[in-house]
Amino acid sequence: MTDSITTYKIWAPNDAVWTAWAKPVLFANPAYGNSTMEIPEIPEINWITELSGDTMIILDLPGKDGIEESFALAHIGYRPVPLYNGVNGPNPEAMIVNTRDIVIALFEGARILSSINLSPNAPPVFLLDSNRMKGRGKERGKYDNRWCVFPQDMPSADFLANQGIKKIIVHTDENKIQNDLSHILCRYQNQGIKIYLCGGGDEISNIPKETKVPNPSQFGSLMYRFKVIMGLSRNSTGGFGAKIPEQMQRRARRGVYFYRMG
Repeated sequence: MTDSITTYKIWAPNDAVWTAWAKPVLFANPAYGNSTMEIPEIPEINWITELSGDTMIILDLPGKDGIEESFALAHIGYRPVPLYNGVNGPNPEAMIVNTRDIVIALFEGARILSSINLSPNAPPVFLLDSNRMKGRGKERGKYDNRWCVFPQDMPSADFLANQGIKKIIVHTDENKIQNDLSHILCRYQNQGIKIYLCGGGDEISNIPKETKVPNPSQFGSLMYRFKVIMGLSRNSTGGFGAKIPEQMQRRARRGVYFYRMG
C-alpha cells in the first residue's frame, strides 16, 4: 500500500482536467486494520463499450462497486474521479455508512489506475456511494458519517460545455436517481445537457435511456444546502462524520441550559 499523498495523486494527478473535484477525505485516514483484501476485481460491463468524448459518467453504486467498475471504464479511456465525502470512522462496526471497503479499494486499486495511460483531457467518471444517506442518523453511540453531494461538488454546466460534454450517463444499482444527485442533474438538464439512466440489474435496464429528471423539492432554494447539512454531522477535516454521544443529559442552571455527556 502506498502512502496517502501518493495514492491521492494517482487518483487526482496535477495535469488532469477533473482533479479539482476529486475529494481527498478518504485518503487522509487510510487505516483499515489487518485487512488481507486483494487488488479489486475489474468487472465486465456491457452498457458502454467505447469512449465518447462528449459523454460524462456518474457511477452511483454501493460501496466499492463504483471503484471496481471505474477501472473497466478507465480501460476504455474515462478518468475516474472519487467524490466520496464521508469520513472513515475508527470503528467499522459503529459507522452508519461502511466506508472501510471503499478506502481499501482506493488504496489497493491505485496500482491498477497507475498502470492505465489516461489522457489529461479524458472525460470523467464520477464515483459516488449509493449508501451515502442510508441508515438512521444521530443514533447514539454510532459514528454518523452519512454524506451527500451538492451542486458545488461537481463541475458547472458551463464548465462541462467548455469541455465538450453534451450528455451524462448515470449508472445506478436501483435504476433511480437519488434526491441529492437530482439537484445537480436538473441544473445540467436545464442547460441543455442530456441525461441518461441505466442500472437495476437486468439486461434491459442496463441499456442507457434518456430520461427527464423532475425538479426535486427545494430545487434552487438557498435553504436546501443549509437544511441538509443541519441533519448531518460535519468533521473538522472537511468531510462528514462525527461520533454521536451515548447519552446527553440536560440540566438548567440560572436559566441557562448545559449539556453533559453521560
